[in-house]
Amino acid sequence: MSKRILVVVAAVIGLLGFHVASATPPSGTITRTDLAQGTTTKPIYINTEGAESSFYIQSLTLGPGADSGWHTHPGPEYTIVKSGTITIQKATDCAGEKLSAGQILFVEAGVAHRGFNETDAPADLYVTYTVPANSPLRGDQPDACQAPS
Repeated sequence: MSKRILVVVAAVIGLLGFHVASATPPSGTITRTDLAQGTTTKPIYINTEGAESSFYIQSLTLGPGADSGWHTHPGPEYTIVKSGTITIQKATDCAGEKLSAGQILFVEAGVAHRGFNETDAPADLYVTYTVPANSPLRGDQPDACQAPS
């Protein structure tokens, strides 16, 4: 577009009383810190039951040899591995999956799972849960992958 056309368009907009909204820049002291960032190829969704939900963000460290034990949550869990390596077993896949820094874990509500650290270094995680308000965050479960006797 030539400068002449742009000037005419601007003049018409001004005469007609159109106002172009401008962005409102931040002001004051604001500090934002990314705690973790990860990537997944799996879809991300959160579905809650009931009128109220609670959202948790936890920093979790699994020391060398640590094991969360089999458990469930009443809502979905999203975890980002900040550093180290963990192995996750779900009742739906007893083979286990190794996750390292930058990878994301998703566990559906009610699915029994456990996370453990088979390495000699700590694994640091950021864990989020969305659960029905006033519900217990965790329920211990029996070993879902135990070999039959």
